[in-house]
Amino acid sequence: MIGLVTGAGRGLGYELVKLGLEKGNQMIACWLGYPEDNTELLKLKEQYKDQMLILQMDVTKEEEVVSAAIEFSESFNHLDFIVNNAGVLFESKYDTTDVIRDIDIKIFRKTLEVNTVGPAIVLKEFIPLIYKSHDPCIINITSEAGHLEPGGHNYLAYSVSKHGANMYTQKIRNYLAHTEGKEHIRIFMVHPGRMQTVMGAENAQIEPNESAQGIYKLIDKTINPKLDIPFVNYKGEQMPY
Repeated sequence: MIGLVTGAGRGLGYELVKLGLEKGNQMIACWLGYPEDNTELLKLKEQYKDQMLILQMDVTKEEEVVSAAIEFSESFNHLDFIVNNAGVLFESKYDTTDVIRDIDIKIFRKTLEVNTVGPAIVLKEFIPLIYKSHDPCIINITSEAGHLEPGGHNYLAYSVSKHGANMYTQKIRNYLAHTEGKEHIRIFMVHPGRMQTVMGAENAQIEPNESAQGIYKLIDKTINPKLDIPFVNYKGEQMPY
């Protein structure tokens, strides 16, 4: 299979690329920096050579995503799976500020741009290649923070962005299945678990490799939940929405 992962420079994204290579997949690792600046990705590239391609791509910059799609198309004629993993979290559960009056609009806007708009930009440019796969799969990494709940106000920007990402995922699923007649495209919004990463350290419960292994079970159909609202965790269990 040919797979593409955004936010591949560290954490879950890196583990998804590494595990994909170990499984024999052709992997495209996308991250916002220059390829030569990420030593861990370069080590994988040195080991797996032509089995791996590193693309510079800031998911919030449409021109970079367009360029990445063009560069991808020079080597491949289809894409079997895509994992929209790039994400940001600027807030902390220890924040005690007034979430209404003290909201940092720059952070709020940036969070939405990366977590909600980013996947839409990426899919806009890569969906023609997904259409050419015989068994395509789209994974949007969202979060348990993205479902509606009666209590709690922490992680305001992050939660809003992930709820938006969930809604975007559901809408494109409905469109592809009911308007385009492409029910064969499997689409999931996935809560990856509370991982020991730079972004999720303060709530960590699992290592990112464990999450990556579960996500590949969705990709390769070891776990294949058929749900009208495909919001699941990395184990394939349905999440509240």
